[in-house]
Amino acid sequence: MSGINFCGVTLVQVRAGCLYLLHARLYHGLIMAFFNCIGMREIAKVRLLMRLLYSILLIMISFPGYGSNGIAAESSAKYALEEALTDGSSIQYLQSLQQVAATARTRGVPILVVFCSFWCQHCDVLEQQVLQPMMSNDKFRERILLKKLEVDDDSTITGFDGTQYGSDEISKMYNVDLYPTMVFFDAKGREVSQRIVGMTSVEHVVDKLESAIDEAVQALNGAL
Repeated sequence: MSGINFCGVTLVQVRAGCLYLLHARLYHGLIMAFFNCIGMREIAKVRLLMRLLYSILLIMISFPGYGSNGIAAESSAKYALEEALTDGSSIQYLQSLQQVAATARTRGVPILVVFCSFWCQHCDVLEQQVLQPMMSNDKFRERILLKKLEVDDDSTITGFDGTQYGSDEISKMYNVDLYPTMVFFDAKGREVSQRIVGMTSVEHVVDKLESAIDEAVQALNGAL
């Protein structure tokens, strides 16, 4: 049954795409809706409830025959969907610092990692009103390699050393405990500019971000 296809897309790929969308979109949306209704004091309970609902959804969408081929298809679908949903101004999730470092080394630019959390409304404001407009401008897009890391996600991240870490481990590794936090790295994983913590006014953050990017680029050029 999994071999049936429509327009070249198999059922396994469709299911894999649904799984990814559930994790990356629906899960986040349900969490934020609950938080807006009940406030931050019940976060722990809501997170537990949402994880339970998420597990139930996975059971409902799964069916026999989802084995190693299905897992591979899920991984492929995840990357394909991210490429399809990402335009020049969107910010991609961090998956591998090692891979990002290789790209940054080739391009000769610093890396900016935005540490965020799904419950952080300031993180949404930062992305929508500062980072996305910034990355639609060639002036910035050509000078920085930007990725975001959602710390509360259950995903694993490849570190600069090639080791797999949980997103929370990466956060602890770089002493990030407030969100949003923007950290600038070179291709060796060294911080090359003053990090930016928190979100005040949009104008203030834009000014600090421009200065921090200049500092990171200068540090990188000075090390060459």
